Amino acid sequence: MTWPQILYLLPVVPAAVLALSDLRHRSIPVGWLIAFGSCVLLTAAFLSPVRTILHNVLTNILLLGWMSGGVWLYLRLRYRNRTRSFGRYIGSGDVWVVLLLTPLFPLTVYIVLLLSGFAAGLLYGTAVRLVARRTVTIPLVSALGVAFIVYTFYRFYTWPS
Repeated sequence: MTWPQILYLLPVVPAAVLALSDLRHRSIPVGWLIAFGSCVLLTAAFLSPVRTILHNVLTNILLLGWMSGGVWLYLRLRYRNRTRSFGRYIGSGDVWVVLLLTPLFPLTVYIVLLLSGFAAGLLYGTAVRLVARRTVTIPLVSALGVAFIVYTFYRFYTWPS
């Protein structure tokens, strides 16, 4: 086990705390969000050169802008006569977690991480709706946190020697 492997596990603890908090209370503590961001930035800084980090951030933020624009356009067209704001559908904690993950992953991995997190959130919402017969909001930080933790452990165990 090398130190880059161990360093790659650094953001797991704050991600787990954020995921549990979002699942239980539907809010995330700012202190743990700062800890998560610090761990992600520290890990990215030690494992990648600055040029790679900037490239990851730029491409991932462009992807997020494109996705957000599509969602905004859909909401605008779907709820034309009603006043529905974009903020009713996604929380600020969700936005911060998605943005804080950008420096650590290249675009292809980031897309897979987002898609798996979104799918996990939808599966959770559907399961609660079918089993408990109640409507819930999707804990996106929890779903993304689980996807992040699973990917991190996968990366940890398949690290090139």
